[in-house]
Amino acid sequence: MYKKNTKQRIRSIKIQKRALRKNRLKKDVILSSKKHLLKPKTGLKNVMTNLYYPIIDISDQDIDDFEQMGTKSKFWYTDSKTKDEYLFKSTHTEDRHGAPVERKGEDWAEKIACELAETLGIPHAHYDLANYKGQRGIRSRKFTIAGDNMFFGNQLIEHVANRINVPVEAGQRSQKVDRVAAILARLIQNPPKNWKPTENIKTAFDVYIGYLLFDALISNQDRHNENWAMILNGTQSYLAPSFDHAASLGRNESVETMYERLSSKDEGRQIPNYVSRCKSYFYYGSKRLKTLEAFLMIGYFRKKATKEWLERLETLEFMTISLIVDKVPEELMGLTEKTFCKSILIANQARILQYKEMFDEQKK
Repeated sequence: MYKKNTKQRIRSIKIQKRALRKNRLKKDVILSSKKHLLKPKTGLKNVMTNLYYPIIDISDQDIDDFEQMGTKSKFWYTDSKTKDEYLFKSTHTEDRHGAPVERKGEDWAEKIACELAETLGIPHAHYDLANYKGQRGIRSRKFTIAGDNMFFGNQLIEHVANRINVPVEAGQRSQKVDRVAAILARLIQNPPKNWKPTENIKTAFDVYIGYLLFDALISNQDRHNENWAMILNGTQSYLAPSFDHAASLGRNESVETMYERLSSKDEGRQIPNYVSRCKSYFYYGSKRLKTLEAFLMIGYFRKKATKEWLERLETLEFMTISLIVDKVPEELMGLTEKTFCKSILIANQARILQYKEMFDEQKK
């Protein structure tokens, strides 16, 4: 059944590629316009009244504080109507010399990742497309409450290393598989708040495996040791929801590169080969693991949970993927970008599910 569905998905992508080839000499068309927007078929049950995700204008909001762990392209504000606290992250920033930098595609990558996580039932920070005085970006509602203290992965790793009296490597090399597994098994007591346990996904460790599957699906290369966390409230500790997925879905590639990879007849340039090189920030010894390797290696500690996450991924239909991607407004994401994004998701889904049988036999 899955092989049949995969063939249908690949056929749909090929149709979209042919549409791109017809316009290969028209860069302005490739960047997308209304008449080239991919739209769902009329009458589909899942078609929503609003064709696009809204872009929330926060230009009239007052800034509370700039984010400590980032640059002035990130700031907190309290919504004047709802009184909810939000973090706004602009796609416009500056390098260390003060020169302007455009983090192309971070807004649509974050929004698509958010909607995919929701579909798969992965605890996550919620993101909205937003605009602040002409600056594109995203906003995310604060997920901690009074009494919560958040400790990031690097702090937890240092704590574990100090307990067993071993030196901590510089940078991301400290994020070793065995240390992360120890933190999940012994330090973080509970899954994210409001998590409803399933038959096989009950603990923080079980849920975290879903985060790693998600990284492999969206080609997220940025789950470094400050992009996952534990929330401590009193004597209880919880895994934080997954957050910060902007470095995913190939969003940093130029439209020209996306088009070239979509239309190339060279297997080395095509999407399956492109996604197979995606690296994580997890290490096994001195080796930096790829996103799929990190998922499989850590998933092997909890086979039943891993199998259930794979079953969830297996139910993700191409039409669902297509609807999620196509709802990004065309002024933010063109046809080539949408086709490229869908191709990444289809290729990653297929290669992840190839390993499903690994978790069928001996279960833990």
